[in-house]
Amino acid sequence: MWTLRPLVSALLGALTLTAPLQPVNACGPFLPSRILIEKDSDFLELPYSTFAYEAKRVPAPYPAPFRAVKPTVGDSDTLGTAQAKQTEAIDLDELAKALEAAQPDPAQRQKIVAEYTAVRQALTAHAQQMVEWKEQLWSGMVDDKPPPQPAPAPALTVPDGLPGEFADYLRGAIAYRQNQPDAARQAWQTLLQRPADQRRNRSTWAAYMLGRSYLIENPAEARRWFQQTRELAKEGYADRLGLAAASLGWEAQLDLAQGHYALALEAFRAQLEAGDASAPISLLLAARRTVGKANPEARAECVKNPTARRLVTGYLLSASLLKDSPDTVTAWLDSLKTVDAPAEDADRLAWAAYEAGNFELARGWLAKAPAQAPIAQWLRAKLLLRDGKVVEALPLIAEVAAHFPRDPEFVISRDLIEDTEIFDARRAQAEIGALRLGRGEYVAALDALLQSAFNPPGVAGNPVMERVDSDHWPDAAYMAEQVLTLAELKEFVDQRWPNPVPPPAEGKTPDVDAQMRYLLARRLARQGMLEAAVPYYPADQQDNFRRYAEALRRGNNPNMTRPQHIEGLWAAAQQTREQGMELLGTESDPDWASEGGSFDLGTTTAARPKEGVNRAAPEELARAARNRPNPDRRFHYRYRAADLAWQAAQLMPDQSDQTALALVSGGNWIKNHDAKGAERFYKALAQRCGKTSLGKQAAAKRWLPDLPSPPAK
Repeated sequence: MWTLRPLVSALLGALTLTAPLQPVNACGPFLPSRILIEKDSDFLELPYSTFAYEAKRVPAPYPAPFRAVKPTVGDSDTLGTAQAKQTEAIDLDELAKALEAAQPDPAQRQKIVAEYTAVRQALTAHAQQMVEWKEQLWSGMVDDKPPPQPAPAPALTVPDGLPGEFADYLRGAIAYRQNQPDAARQAWQTLLQRPADQRRNRSTWAAYMLGRSYLIENPAEARRWFQQTRELAKEGYADRLGLAAASLGWEAQLDLAQGHYALALEAFRAQLEAGDASAPISLLLAARRTVGKANPEARAECVKNPTARRLVTGYLLSASLLKDSPDTVTAWLDSLKTVDAPAEDADRLAWAAYEAGNFELARGWLAKAPAQAPIAQWLRAKLLLRDGKVVEALPLIAEVAAHFPRDPEFVISRDLIEDTEIFDARRAQAEIGALRLGRGEYVAALDALLQSAFNPPGVAGNPVMERVDSDHWPDAAYMAEQVLTLAELKEFVDQRWPNPVPPPAEGKTPDVDAQMRYLLARRLARQGMLEAAVPYYPADQQDNFRRYAEALRRGNNPNMTRPQHIEGLWAAAQQTREQGMELLGTESDPDWASEGGSFDLGTTTAARPKEGVNRAAPEELARAARNRPNPDRRFHYRYRAADLAWQAAQLMPDQSDQTALALVSGGNWIKNHDAKGAERFYKALAQRCGKTSLGKQAAAKRWLPDLPSPPAK
């Protein structure tokens, strides 16, 4: 679960520049991706990039002259509160060192530090209250009212015995927190008028806060003091807080407020290069404001500025919650037509045009893009698919799948809120699988979908294909269970993974070989091919399955006695109900063993599009219909268990507690899903076992009595 709170908190440490954001919650379950149910409106889309990634791709316009200092953010901290704590810690540390040189008496030093600490802690507490108040303003109203602003800091006194620059700075800080800007400025300017050797520790602090104090009242003066902060840092004045780097962001805010968007974006990008923790969100919101507010003249300036142009393009591709309207995107794309952008930008510009639905403009930019650029190739494939040219598109997508960059930071989503489907080589493999399925190339389609559902060998150090979290395994499972014939599936598995698979390490998901062998085992078992199924089961399920198979054999063996038939059928019935998902469950629909049976993701054939590029062909649907489980119901093995209980009860005597238990159990197993089907168990119980305890309970209830049931599967 996540909210916008971290995003907002980061901004409050260094930037406040747009309308309030409303927090958005996005909670699980996090279900797997399923390409086979995508309509063309989704299948032919390109995903969204992340602005953080795109911004890092843009070279800094100039070297960062200073490095930012990142505070340590605790579990309960926002960036703003962490910065307040960091300021206090550095202030106290530097004071202690200064006093060692200025005050020889240890007891007096200790007294001064204690008094100073009390004042500093009061200022820190007020700073944190202001951060929390601003955060509430951004997060929305409280009881339909804006939260009340905290009162000014309480009356505080500058302790005696402080070195002059510390006394001046503290006097200004107290006045600033008491909403007395003129008094604060006077104190800080007094500090800066001291001889250079008497203000080595607090000169950058004073200049920086002078800039902060003038932000609204006098932007030009604020800018002058921010520039002075950087000059002082260059001259060697202490800057352990990284105020010189932070001043870049504040000056960028001034440019943004004045409509100098290109300059603002350059400065924020330089701040990002400096490593400022607030720079990513500052840059994102600056790009948003640029895209949403810039007039034609300002857009033209950004288009001519390489840094601003590439940042705006990156924003147009981003999966931001603040996504702008298509008209806004179109206006920017029209402005970009006038620039002779370098080839390395062309694929991104084509991507943005494609997202905006301007396919002709996308084709124009693609003509300028490098032929082998993976995104350009993917775009060309999508445009071919829109024209119905599947054969021509497939090789391009295959190239993307083979050569797409494996940058761990390149996390690009097909969802505006959650990274539920990643834009990378695995997505390309999934598209290949869907297209080959449409062409009737069933085994090749399964192979491609497995490549999408599992990391290939060698990726992230994996010696075998390993299951990934956001995948197309349900698509591959549907192919294996319903589209391929049993003979085709067995041949496919035997050729790829002919040998038993050792169990995975603790906490690890089984790899593709184990998953596919297990899927085949259950399909064989559902078809009654019990002996053939045994070696394909995982080692930890083989004994269970052997007991199940042996119980079935006893129950159906004509050479067995009636008690042996009853014992076998009843044992098989109970095991089918209690371990049916593990022994017989379908990996895809209707049982959804892939989701542990916890979620019903629907019927794949019903959800398959019936028209468009990603449509299901009649032959595919006919194959799937022939390979559905029997019965074709959710948790189908419960019905199998009920049927086995019925068969056992048919061999048992009337008015028997054992018979009553078998009938009540069988009916209970299905009554919540199929009351009509359970009715035969109730009627048989009333007719045959009315004198038993369970029969009497049924008569009183006029329905099947409840029994303790095993965990739902």
